[in-house]
Amino acid sequence: MPNWIEKRKAKRREILERFSFYVCLPKLGYARHKVIDISELGIGFEIDTMGEFKVEKNEVCELHFYMNQSLYLPLHIQVVRHLDKEEQQQVGAIFVDTQKNEHRPFDTLVKLVDQLSEFGEFPKII
Repeated sequence: MPNWIEKRKAKRREILERFSFYVCLPKLGYARHKVIDISELGIGFEIDTMGEFKVEKNEVCELHFYMNQSLYLPLHIQVVRHLDKEEQQQVGAIFVDTQKNEHRPFDTLVKLVDQLSEFGEFPKII
């Protein structure tokens, strides 16, 4: 049994590369940042830190969750965890205002990811 205690209140879903989701933080410019996982209450992503692209713990900011190159959901997050590595920053954030109507499409997307992960089939690469 691991010696850490799970603090999350919602199941995280790892994002397969085939979904092609990414996020942008307007305060950092419109660079694409890789999504690692999502849940009803939060999101994990990586920021390339080659430059001034950084966020700090407890910071609240706008996040654009892109489902493709032109369609995104505008969300607000609070950074609850960040880990600095050599060339990237791993960020864990919770969503602010999850009860607002603007968050409902994201909840629907999380449910869709669950269904696709359970029942979807990906072609085998030979």
